[in-house]
Amino acid sequence: MHFHAYLYRGPGEAIKPFDDARRVGTPEFQTAVVPPEATSAWLARPARMVKGTWDDPADAVTWLAQQYTDIADQRMHLDRQHQAPSLETMTANALDTLRRGNDVVWAWWLRGGNLADLTVVCCPNRDGDPRCPLGREDGRPASVRTGSHR
Repeated sequence: MHFHAYLYRGPGEAIKPFDDARRVGTPEFQTAVVPPEATSAWLARPARMVKGTWDDPADAVTWLAQQYTDIADQRMHLDRQHQAPSLETMTANALDTLRRGNDVVWAWWLRGGNLADLTVVCCPNRDGDPRCPLGREDGRPASVRTGSHR
């Protein structure tokens, strides 16, 4: 398994429920930059949308932390952030989540009505098409790929 990063940073109003741009199989989906309805559907988008790929989940978490640091002072409601988990807690949780084969999404509203959506998707993904957007082969044992391991 490896990990792909995706980033959306733009108008929050561009992310509409049930929008064709967010649904796999629609013509708009392949060119849209907004997050898809399902996290695993990022893998069906063109390879040019991948912001980074890593074999080690710790490297993917480092990317998440850097992206978070880049937007930290632009988030809305900074006065309430003392109630939010620390970056250390968020990265520890993200690392554990990725090691278990689950995707990670961090999203925050930014000042000015923008949204930052940081996503790391496991590839291959148990919820979606097993093809990798970069054409990488699944190096896991066949028993793991087919779900027949115990």
